[in-house]
Amino acid sequence: MILDGAHSHPPLSSASTTDALQTASRATTSHLSPIEQTMSTAEIQELRDLLQTRSIRKGDFTLASGAKSNYYCDTKATVQSPEGARLIGRALYELARDAGAEAVGGLAMGSVFLSTAVSYASADAHRQDPDHPLLYGFTVRKQAKDHGTARQIDESWFPGGTLLAPGRKVVVVDDVVTSAGSILQAIDVIEEIGCEIVMVAAVVDRQAGGADRIRERGLRFESLYLCDTAGDLSPSPPGS
Repeated sequence: MILDGAHSHPPLSSASTTDALQTASRATTSHLSPIEQTMSTAEIQELRDLLQTRSIRKGDFTLASGAKSNYYCDTKATVQSPEGARLIGRALYELARDAGAEAVGGLAMGSVFLSTAVSYASADAHRQDPDHPLLYGFTVRKQAKDHGTARQIDESWFPGGTLLAPGRKVVVVDDVVTSAGSILQAIDVIEEIGCEIVMVAAVVDRQAGGADRIRERGLRFESLYLCDTAGDLSPSPPGS
């Protein structure tokens, strides 16, 4: 029986139901930071401690941009370790999966170990739940090789043919973003191919203007952690 003033509605299709559930999920997690959406509180603290003790070095350093700094962030010391690769790979995988990505990578060398960790995390997740997509890795060289294929991009085998092809949904990653000069080089190459960059992600944002430069290009940027001027790490807050 339909009461006065009420309206009957046709049942939602499976596609509509899926869309509704995804919308509800995004609304539920919108108040959480990127890393809070992918890891438990204990894991967030574990990874933060690994990065702080293994990757942050205090002293006088010259960065790739030429700027001077009183600390250096060597995330490779963490992401190449067993625990670091597991935690970082899974965190970035969940962000990339949520963004609908098919491929993940960036400029050598910062992205090389990250894309491998993410690809492995995707295989592990897919093994446990076939609905979790596999993500394939790639690396953009600063210059094309002068031998072999003479390509500027090294990419994974992909079941649909060429991985980086027009329309392919891609997440561009880097270990640390300072001025974003390196990651913007990769973005330029990927956009020239015609891929759709659905997100740009970093393990650490040094809060030195790089995030703003990326967003000025109309791209979504997320980081797992922020680093302050003293070299101390904290989880990136929502909307950072």
